[in-house]
Amino acid sequence: MITAAGEGIPGFSGRDLPLAVGSVTGVRLWHVDMTSAEAMVSGAAVPVAGLLTGVFGGVWRRGENVAVCGGGQGSPPCHRDLVPGPECGCGFWAYWALRYAWRCDYYWRGDVIGVVQGYGRTRIGTRGCRCGKARILGLHVRPAGPDCQPRALCDDDIAEVLGSYYDVPCYPSLAEMLAAHPMTADYLPRRHRRLATSAAIRPATPALPAPVNWLRAMGLAGGPWATRPAPRTPP
Repeated sequence: MITAAGEGIPGFSGRDLPLAVGSVTGVRLWHVDMTSAEAMVSGAAVPVAGLLTGVFGGVWRRGENVAVCGGGQGSPPCHRDLVPGPECGCGFWAYWALRYAWRCDYYWRGDVIGVVQGYGRTRIGTRGCRCGKARILGLHVRPAGPDCQPRALCDDDIAEVLGSYYDVPCYPSLAEMLAAHPMTADYLPRRHRRLATSAAIRPATPALPAPVNWLRAMGLAGGPWATRPAPRTPP
């Protein structure tokens, strides 16, 4: 794994951390393709690539997801063998604690919170990581807030559809999800390691402008979380 987290990108540290072997586990948020979810509840066969998208785009598929860079902002995409790039924001993002995932209003508005396993080329920071490959381990549907648009589906229906589609457990509470899938806490400062097990939700903070290298990562061709199907293994 690679240690640089990418300076200037919210949620990460520019300080290099020790190398890690294996995989890491972090928390993140998504939006739900409600139109496709509603169709599935009604029994329709909907040929979708995935029901969850990153807050800035990029569809998450079942099983393994492989990140590619979308480039943009006048910069070419990172080579696929270099994703996640050191000066970019590409790769799959995840955080060591819910508190860090709630730093920015534009990220806090996700419909679903989940735990992912990240592996492959990975850039490690004190608040989270960016990974070349990732898979979803568990999900929790956030209750709609008073300022949110009413949903056509109830939370239980959304949870059932997502759990069935992604073949992962969908937990009724954040505490249950975090207990079943512990965060990687090794890279948190020692005094903050208790945050990895906390299900407390912090209020949204005012939206902050994304830095230039993050805007580049979002790209004009689908964003930094765009994925391609992983090669199938013969049965």
